[in-house]
Amino acid sequence: ISSFATSDTIRLTLAQADEQFNAHNLTVLASQLGITENKAYEIQAQLRVNPAVYVETMPYNQQTRDVLPFSQSNGQQVVQVQQLIRLAGKRNKQVAIAKTGTELATDRLYDLLRTLTYQLHTTFYDLYFAQQSLSVYNQEIATLQQTVSLYQQQYDKGNVPLKDLTRLKAYLFSLTTERRQLLHRIADDQGDLIVLLNRNPSTSFLPVVTSETIDTYSVNNLTLSTLYQLAEEHRFDLKGYRDQAKQEQQNLDLQKALAVPDLTLQGTYDRNGSYIPNYFGVGIGINLPLLNKNQGNIQAARVRIQSSQQNVAAYTLQVDSDVQRAYIKAQQTEQLYRTFDQRFNDDFSRLIDGVTTNYKKQNIDVVEFLDFFDSYKSSQIQYAQLQNDRMQSLEEIRFAVGTNPFNN
Repeated sequence: ISSFATSDTIRLTLAQADEQFNAHNLTVLASQLGITENKAYEIQAQLRVNPAVYVETMPYNQQTRDVLPFSQSNGQQVVQVQQLIRLAGKRNKQVAIAKTGTELATDRLYDLLRTLTYQLHTTFYDLYFAQQSLSVYNQEIATLQQTVSLYQQQYDKGNVPLKDLTRLKAYLFSLTTERRQLLHRIADDQGDLIVLLNRNPSTSFLPVVTSETIDTYSVNNLTLSTLYQLAEEHRFDLKGYRDQAKQEQQNLDLQKALAVPDLTLQGTYDRNGSYIPNYFGVGIGINLPLLNKNQGNIQAARVRIQSSQQNVAAYTLQVDSDVQRAYIKAQQTEQLYRTFDQRFNDDFSRLIDGVTTNYKKQNIDVVEFLDFFDSYKSSQIQYAQLQNDRMQSLEEIRFAVGTNPFNN
């Protein structure tokens, strides 16, 4: 693995990756600001209506020929102060809607964390096992390059046939092509981790995974009923649908309250415009709900409630399906993983060294040598992919239930 290291390489465990992700991911930080924004809307909803002040005076006094005669005792001035009083609990209902909006923003944040954490973990494991496979290719290519070089010298001396040299070169080219494709995959994973962890583009990651980490968790310790329950509690996208339905019910309550007209209190002072020089009056005003009782908005709110309830039911079914599918796939992968005998790979590793030595001594021909070589490569790559598939399936369960089920 040390062959991957560069001056910008960072050795990273999954726990360290999680810590850096939570502290530095720009998308998460932006989503956190969404909660702060909605809390500001809560503050706005709690504010009461400002009073209104109305002032009226003569623009021109024809008798005294004064413009805007505020100070003239014979001029007329009117001052009115109005205050709107909202009835039927409109303010409290608007505050409730705003608070649910904050809950929805929180739901979106935690669902974003669930999605990006899944991407982080799956990319982390994919990069680790891809680098393990790259080690196999590097080892085989280095060995084969030495063999081709020796055979080229023997061919130049006329000691080996061209067909054997050609087969060796063809297989070396095939390995090099496969290695290049693997390097592309590694580059993609590295790029994704750079974005997720908000690191410098020149950074290269070296995931650190121990065998104990791989074998610690097993789907066999989980039950489907437990996973359903965890998803019910921790899937914040599902909670978002429920909070949306809750907000629609709150909107219906508000629309019903809006059908109740608000009250307007008014105080008036009129100088020289009434039957007495200084007139003080108080008044009260209210709209008569004869034509507009907010019927359309109330009906629309009821329809939105029905729609949101249907969405909750549909998404609940989708979540349960996600959990079941992830559980079945993980079981199948776990079963295949447990039936694989790791000693086979260890024995094969020792065997390939002997095969290479015997080939150089010409105890076996080129066909047998390449067959062993290809079998060794395939077994190592397939085992790394099997381990990767297993960890990916476990992460898919975590993604499906919205939390780490192995810690519950």
